[in-house]
Amino acid sequence: MSLEPITPENALELYLADRENSVTQATIYSHRSRLGHFIRWCNEEEIENPNKLSGRQLHEFRIWRRVEGDLAPATEKTQMDTSLHQVARIYR
Repeated sequence: MSLEPITPENALELYLADRENSVTQATIYSHRSRLGHFIRWCNEEEIENPNKLSGRQLHEFRIWRRVEGDLAPATEKTQMDTSLHQVARIYR
């Protein structure tokens, strides 16, 4: 069984709607903010169906986020741990 195509934006909204009843609004805000960077990267890379992302592409996202965000190492780790965990949950 293969996943039906979904846009990054639609996947984000489905994910947030699913989480809305089990987390605080502050957590929803945080997830939207962190995943917003992923959505922006997908748009810049013209990724229309993130179901097909490879490990290499996720690594490219991590590097892009590091350069784009000018993040301290600890901040980068926190953001990426959260973001990549959520990305895996959305697209699997």
